Amino acid sequence: MILFLSVSIFLATAVGSIGLYLWLEARKEALPQRFKEIVGEAADAPRGRMVASAGEWLGKFRKRFAAKASTEIELVEMLSGKELTGGRLLLNQAGIRSVGAYQVYLLIRWALPAVLVVLAVVYGKVVGIASKAIFLIVLAAGIVGFLLPDFALRWKIRKRQEEITDSLPDALDLLVVCVEAGLGLNAAFIKITEEFQLSSPALSEEFDIVNREMVAGKPRQEALRALTERAGVEDVKSLVAMLIQTEKLGTSLAQSLRVHSDSLRLKRRQKAEEAAAKTTIKLVFPLVFLMFPALFIVILGPGVIQVINILLPTIQK
Repeated sequence: MILFLSVSIFLATAVGSIGLYLWLEARKEALPQRFKEIVGEAADAPRGRMVASAGEWLGKFRKRFAAKASTEIELVEMLSGKELTGGRLLLNQAGIRSVGAYQVYLLIRWALPAVLVVLAVVYGKVVGIASKAIFLIVLAAGIVGFLLPDFALRWKIRKRQEEITDSLPDALDLLVVCVEAGLGLNAAFIKITEEFQLSSPALSEEFDIVNREMVAGKPRQEALRALTERAGVEDVKSLVAMLIQTEKLGTSLAQSLRVHSDSLRLKRRQKAEEAAAKTTIKLVFPLVFLMFPALFIVILGPGVIQVINILLPTIQK
């Protein structure tokens, strides 16, 4: 009953917070639509009335549109991966790039410890735990609540980076084929984006962002450097360094990509062999602490019982 009460309070608080946030975001998104509807209705009216109505609504919502524009600029900065630090960089590397994601992350980061502390206090009072024990529980709950969002975010980053690392050699093979077939680097990036949407969505998204930035007029070197910031993978950094060096020196792009692809594939194979070699050492702990005790009980248990049944009457006499 107490556990059910604690879980219910936590779920109610979480659902209420999420619902409030979604309601506020829905209102923000509805403002431009309402403005368009009002302007569209005013288009059928006389010209003077339309101008007055549009000017009135522009003056009324100027601040809100300015705030929304600033959030859109923030989203573009997150996509470019330029001059990002702290939580914004972590969210960018985790692939969370929606508008307002950083604010939601901060809200969870600071609200979760408070919620867990309140639940810990309520649980301690209901159960009747001593004050010192409640203090320790509250302290542990606060620490867990503060560290849990960062831990979950870094876990997501690690999984995304592993996906990119595993798929990068295959993407380089396709890149080599496209370049040798006569396609430009931008067209090759588009091909990678299309072919890896199912097998590696993270890698497809990163190359798609690079291509969009170059199409928008951003220099190729800056777009590639932004890729290294967003990915945070050493293999991507080495690939970007090779592409920039090849462009500066004027060497063969296809040959450089082929050599780099072979080195990445060799590195991936060596990593798999290393993981396979570590398997035998990792199996020692479950064997010693889990399987061997059960085997000893099954094998030696009947003999020990017989020895006890034989020696116990003798000892009692």
